[in-house]
Amino acid sequence: MPAEGSATPHPEASALVTQLRQSLGLLRVAFDATGEAMLIVDSERHVRWVNQTAADLWGAGLSLRVIGKPLEALLRLRHLDQRLLALSDPHHPLNQARLGEGQTSLLVQPISPPAGDQPDVLQRMVSWRPISEMGGVFTLLIFRDLEPLEKSLQQQRAFINTLAHELRTPLAILTGSLRRLDRKSQLVAPLDRALNDAIDETKRMAALVDNLLLLSELDTDHFHWNLKRAPLRQFLDQWLHKIEPDRLSKVSFQLDESLSSCWIDLDQVAVSRILDTLLENSLLLGSEGITLQVSESIPLRSVDLVVFLNGADLAFNYEGDEAMNHSNSDEKKLVLGDGRDCSLGMSVVKNLVEGMGGLMVWNKADNGTRATGSVKMTLRFPLVSPDREGS
Repeated sequence: MPAEGSATPHPEASALVTQLRQSLGLLRVAFDATGEAMLIVDSERHVRWVNQTAADLWGAGLSLRVIGKPLEALLRLRHLDQRLLALSDPHHPLNQARLGEGQTSLLVQPISPPAGDQPDVLQRMVSWRPISEMGGVFTLLIFRDLEPLEKSLQQQRAFINTLAHELRTPLAILTGSLRRLDRKSQLVAPLDRALNDAIDETKRMAALVDNLLLLSELDTDHFHWNLKRAPLRQFLDQWLHKIEPDRLSKVSFQLDESLSSCWIDLDQVAVSRILDTLLENSLLLGSEGITLQVSESIPLRSVDLVVFLNGADLAFNYEGDEAMNHSNSDEKKLVLGDGRDCSLGMSVVKNLVEGMGGLMVWNKADNGTRATGSVKMTLRFPLVSPDREGS
């Protein structure tokens, strides 16, 4: 007979505990059976949990050799061009997880043991997912081998990269030769028009090749980001100082000085390329230029750089009703009034914006088909503290 006051296990409670243990055991078996390496990392970048695949890769098969260690003591992550992806880099998965879940292809280099051989550096698809249901700040990292289709896409992008590099030199030579011919030759009107058309088309082909090369570098993680923390106005002023005087007159501002001083992390080369592309598309049909406007969203802690393409004759082709939905922006097609496709340039803008942690949205045209007049492009970036450690 149990002593007075002692706890007697209730049969239903005992059964529930047994069922819970069995469920956890089965869950562990399922995680250990997968070919994907899984880690859970806390806010201090220490590993709190691993499955067996991760233990095999980085702990000689023993979970205890992995759990509790800093992530940097187990492995290094590198860009596909071999550049080290530092823990302080905004593109590191642990930093990207603050914005939500995602994935990218990276090189994974295990830290070699003191007496071990040089470890292999393997390309893997790295996924991240923030975990907020456990009373703390945790990130689930998943490492898996590339699927055959993903490998084919990587090879295709590498081919495009090589092809674009090879095309740049002959196009530059052809452009230079045509310009010298234009300066030195006095041609009759029909031939002069044909020469000018050839110069324009060669210039357009060179721009297409540059865009293809840039997209390939962004897709294959070969674009060398140089993010700098500074007020927004500083990035805009540096762009303005470098554009040609005749184009400068096509740019107008509607900026509140208190907002334009907002601090953000941007790459000046990328910012200039974005604004150059938007201005170029606006001027292709002799439009009035662009207007820049800045607004701040307090709840989202973000700043919007709104670009109005004034008087541009543009058409939007949509698949479905996805106005202002950046997640499906690849399905939107932007076409100039004369039928020329601007989608490649807009893809460059979109990828550069997203590469800096932002997003790009544009307004849906009336009736979902056409927009003449002012087209609104919104570039949204997260605000940061002027002190990098305080972000």
